[in-house]
Amino acid sequence: MWVVAIFDFPRHCKSGRQNMNRFVGILEKEGFCKVQRGMYVRYCTTVDNGRMHRRRIANSIEPRSTICLLCIGDREFLDIYSYFGSSKPPKKWPKIQESIQFF
Repeated sequence: MWVVAIFDFPRHCKSGRQNMNRFVGILEKEGFCKVQRGMYVRYCTTVDNGRMHRRRIANSIEPRSTICLLCIGDREFLDIYSYFGSSKPPKKWPKIQESIQFF
């Protein structure tokens, strides 16, 4: 079983960034690994172990934050595909058609 933590903190203020860094520290202390900014995963051998980690994370939630905890099995986790593209925006954006017709 995999526990996936997806979170969003306000980063426009110093206290939001500090809360996010503190929460990330808690996740890393619990054994979570970073997938991307705002998404961490951890493998749990049993369902009870996953529940324990979910409870610990839920008890450390800061105000003004959004945290989603997902529990998925190995088969579903293996069906996740990650594609990594260029991190630079294109030099020339495609033109958007002015008139869209609906049929």
